[in-house]
Amino acid sequence: MSWLLDAFADVPEPRAPNARHDLLEVLTIALVASICGAEDCSDFAGDREGLFREFLTLKHGIPSHDT
Repeated sequence: MSWLLDAFADVPEPRAPNARHDLLEVLTIALVASICGAEDCSDFAGDREGLFREFLTLKHGIPSHDT
């Protein structure tokens, strides 16, 4: 996972200071969902939450579709 951290290390945080979900985790879910051809990241991640919890913290759970 360190290669992903390196790849996104310079991405600025554009969200409000009260954002609940870690930006790297949101980007990771979006990247994996895109590679797998998913049409909806939150549904995709929700169906695979156990898998994502193996390498992501997901302190506030799976981000909603609004995130």
